Amino acid sequence: MASAHVLVIEDNPRIGDKLIEVLRGAGFETTLARDGLAGHRAFTALRPDLVLVEHLVPGIEGGRLVDRLRQVDEEVPIVVMADSGRAQTRFLQHGPGFIQGFLIKPFRVPELLAAVESALGGRDPGPEPDAGAPQTLEGVLGPDDLGRLLVTLLRRAAIGVLRLQKDGARRDIYVLNGLPVFAESNLLSETFGRYLRARGTIDELQYRAVRRYMEAHGVRQGEALVALEILNNQEVYGLLRGQVRERVARCFTWEGAEYAFFEDARFLDDKLMFPMNPLALVVEGVLRRRTPQELQAWFDAHRDDEVHATDVARELSTFLDRLQREPPLSALLAAAPTVGALATGMHLVEPRVAAVIEALRAAEAIVLADDPLPASATLPAGPAAEFVLESAEQLDPERDDPGVVVSDPVGERVLARYLAARGGDHYTVLGLTRGADEQAIEAAYLEMSRSYHPDRFTDHPDPDVRMRAKEVFIKVGQAFGVLSDPRQRETYRRRLEEQATLSGQRFAAEDELGRGEARLSAGDVDGARLCFARAHADAPGEPLFAAWLGYATFLAARDDDEREEGETLLKEAIARDPSLDVGLELLARLYEASGRGDAAVPLAQRAAHLRAEVSGVGLGAERTLEGA
Repeated sequence: MASAHVLVIEDNPRIGDKLIEVLRGAGFETTLARDGLAGHRAFTALRPDLVLVEHLVPGIEGGRLVDRLRQVDEEVPIVVMADSGRAQTRFLQHGPGFIQGFLIKPFRVPELLAAVESALGGRDPGPEPDAGAPQTLEGVLGPDDLGRLLVTLLRRAAIGVLRLQKDGARRDIYVLNGLPVFAESNLLSETFGRYLRARGTIDELQYRAVRRYMEAHGVRQGEALVALEILNNQEVYGLLRGQVRERVARCFTWEGAEYAFFEDARFLDDKLMFPMNPLALVVEGVLRRRTPQELQAWFDAHRDDEVHATDVARELSTFLDRLQREPPLSALLAAAPTVGALATGMHLVEPRVAAVIEALRAAEAIVLADDPLPASATLPAGPAAEFVLESAEQLDPERDDPGVVVSDPVGERVLARYLAARGGDHYTVLGLTRGADEQAIEAAYLEMSRSYHPDRFTDHPDPDVRMRAKEVFIKVGQAFGVLSDPRQRETYRRRLEEQATLSGQRFAAEDELGRGEARLSAGDVDGARLCFARAHADAPGEPLFAAWLGYATFLAARDDDEREEGETLLKEAIARDPSLDVGLELLARLYEASGRGDAAVPLAQRAAHLRAEVSGVGLGAERTLEGA
């Protein structure tokens, strides 16, 4: 084995030279490549006996480089080096034998030599999935099922995507190490622009200006908001966090939706990460489904019941104490208080305490005096201690700042590039316009890879900045790997054109919706109905369009059949998306207009309840809500 030829692919000169020195000292022949492209060429030409590759190598990022190497040769042993074990999950997706070793930096010389010799000698089939890893979950959501699902994924330290679907509407919750970190939806009512309008952050004129800019320049809403100087990067980042949390919270009203959990870590390359405390989300879910009056009635009925913590509460104490730190919620529960005493210790209004207790009961973290004990009160494998953004403080639901000091120009620059890179197209990542030539692509890559190399940020005090620089560096390498190859670049260009066509159709439908809303406000019901009909025809599966069309059809109706048609269309839209507060409000107006005021009141209350800003509020901050 000592005479074997080892190809080292490492961009850091200090580390690369040291690896070569150690391996040559152990008797191995060695070749050093400084980036992914050079490594791929050397591998193809030399066919070494083993490859030692850095996961973040520029040119072709390490994870993608291994894919390329395997296309050339399926048997040459590959050992991957990375700064954390998180990267290992990507390679596990390929199954045994895809890589033969994994080293977490910093490692010692004996560990390096042992990994190399094991890969060369034993042809180790590679790391096996954890025996405690979750199996794919699937079913139909009942009233409290989503809370239980989130806690189950937390307990299993799961990595993957939880998909909820109902009549063509879809939401995806991305989970990393058991923590929800991102969520997206195919519903127009949940786009970033609509979210900002609902909050009053931007007005209708700004909203239209942003959409025009997006369509003209092929950028996302956040980039357009910054370019038009409506918001700055930090404001965009903070609002994105709020929107993501809102998307998750709205899922708690999706009773009857089909769900499935897929173990898939590929989203790590593309999504922004906003880690959320699952227990806090479960509390929000209770608040979304139940009115303050219902929660108060529950509290009054159980005021004197004793509360007992289970083994689950003790194992999840870290997450409990992020719900309330002073005094720690885990310590309050350990004292076996009554429901009333728990309210006193938590300094919360009684309906909020009832929501917390119901959430913790659903999580099997507590039982009341008459509750049966959970079938299994111990965790199969404790929640992961590793935290994706390197700082456990980022789980704090009371932390509203985006994690970058305002006076830090380095942090601001990194955040701006991070927002442009995450989810953006490859040209955006490199700061180029579409159609840039090969010379411009190479020049942008060299500049970006130098400017955002992780080594330049190792001494920065903010872990968010270090993490974001590393993510930008990865995305720069991926972008260059595609755009530097003429055939891949042409395929990618055609894909962008197809996406632009679909985006144009969406913009056209949304413009019709805006015109319809304006005409309805001006009293032109027939004109509004035509606009809504055109929007609905362009996107028949979008509940928001169907809701407005149903409402306008009812208002413009000339007989009972047309009124029934409008009401049915509106109800079907709400059935597809039960969290569509606009639909509930329109249905309440429809009932009011038709003399059904008693039916309208609860619908209007439900719509207002769904719009209530419960997302992102730390329980410890609720002390001022007495009398609310």
